[in-house]
Amino acid sequence: MTDKEIKKLAKYLADSLSQFEITDKELKKIGGYVADSLITKALENQVDEWETDNSLDHLVGELARCMTLQNAYLEREEYEKCALMKIRIQEIKQKLGMPPDAEIPNEDDET
Repeated sequence: MTDKEIKKLAKYLADSLSQFEITDKELKKIGGYVADSLITKALENQVDEWETDNSLDHLVGELARCMTLQNAYLEREEYEKCALMKIRIQEIKQKLGMPPDAEIPNEDDET
């Protein structure tokens, strides 16, 4: 189930349930049912599929974090830290299959 589908379901449930008076006990029972269903769905999916996406997402996030730190260190003239971030960025690019000297496109740049 995607995030969009989960949010849509949550909104539907909230809208539907707002017209009823529900006790905390009933709400916990519904929450448990939803959680069990989501866990079952997750277990039905192939583990390799979401683990690969997850590690790729982690690497891209780590790359963004390191680039942000590198820029901050450069602005503060902390060149030793900047050099360490450059090495870390090259390592991450290699793991992502990018050439070490590849530039990351900027959203603001027009092609």
